[in-house]
Amino acid sequence: MKSININSLFLALFSIAILFTSCEDKIDVTLDDADTIIVIDAFLTDTPGEIQEIVVTKSQSYFDNGEPVLVDNAEVAIGITDVLIPFDYEDGKYVWRPDANSSLSGNGTSFTLYVTIEDVIYSSIAELGRSPQIDEIRQEIRENEIGSVDGGTYCEVIARDFEGKGDTYWIKTFKNGTFLNRPEEINLAFDGGFDGGAESDGLIFIPPIRELVNPFPDSTEVADEISPWNTGDLCKVEIHSISNSTFAFMELVRDQLLNGRNGIFAEPLANSPSNIIASDGSTVLGAFNVAQVTSLEVEIE
Repeated sequence: MKSININSLFLALFSIAILFTSCEDKIDVTLDDADTIIVIDAFLTDTPGEIQEIVVTKSQSYFDNGEPVLVDNAEVAIGITDVLIPFDYEDGKYVWRPDANSSLSGNGTSFTLYVTIEDVIYSSIAELGRSPQIDEIRQEIRENEIGSVDGGTYCEVIARDFEGKGDTYWIKTFKNGTFLNRPEEINLAFDGGFDGGAESDGLIFIPPIRELVNPFPDSTEVADEISPWNTGDLCKVEIHSISNSTFAFMELVRDQLLNGRNGIFAEPLANSPSNIIASDGSTVLGAFNVAQVTSLEVEIE
């Protein structure tokens, strides 16, 4: 068996570190402007009476920090069997305002998105999935431990995946009415686990998914550690059913948002694959999904 000289290994690693830290020359990168691409954000729900919104914008250059360019001349509608629901343009969004008893409901129902811009039709078909009921938002007082910022009250969401492989979910948490939407807080589940390769069908969501209902602090120094809730806080958890294509879209969105923390090991930036197609064969970005939503809210004791 060959032995490893620890001193030589350390010297080699130290030399590599010096190589990377000594490169202080500023490099200006010039990127060619890419063609503008239509981006459609169409995440809808089955919640009765809830205003449904679709946002249509144009893509931007990588170094453009301005607000996205809104598309205000589109015709937008959702088709359900032989019914067409038009969406009206209001303040940068295309909106449908259902009455208190109306919704995009019916488990297994197919919905078709139609967005027409200058004779090009952007379309997609989404089937309303199923979301499990939330049995409990469990509260637990913990002392300082690895993975948390400080001792205090932490929560776990307890819900069981449906039997039958292929259910995918987006688990959203709200703290005192504010959606926790940091990249670390994008909580996705494939059946009861992280992906389709896990043997988690029909099981209670695994602990890492249950734990991701806790907020992350704003400080980037502790960005990988969850923080406790305060007494009197309202913790609301929603489980949104999403299609497998939307799951893949959201997975890549999350990974790209977190990619910058990987330093020299970061992967090349890439657009998330869309489940929307254009009638002229052009590229389109964004996703269309209609979610069944279950929810539960508790007050932190």
